[in-house]
Amino acid sequence: MDLKTLNRIDTLRRLRSRGPATPEWMKRYRLLISAILMTVALSVWIGMSEPNH
Repeated sequence: MDLKTLNRIDTLRRLRSRGPATPEWMKRYRLLISAILMTVALSVWIGMSEPNH
């Protein structure tokens, strides 16, 4: 392979590994949002696992 092909492959690999950009508002509240989602998921799981009365 020549240098041009190698540079193109390297550029594509870098673009793919970067991924989508995170919105600015989500960066600040990432831990809060994940804690709320985990609490909701846990409460749903506990509610489904309890026997119905």
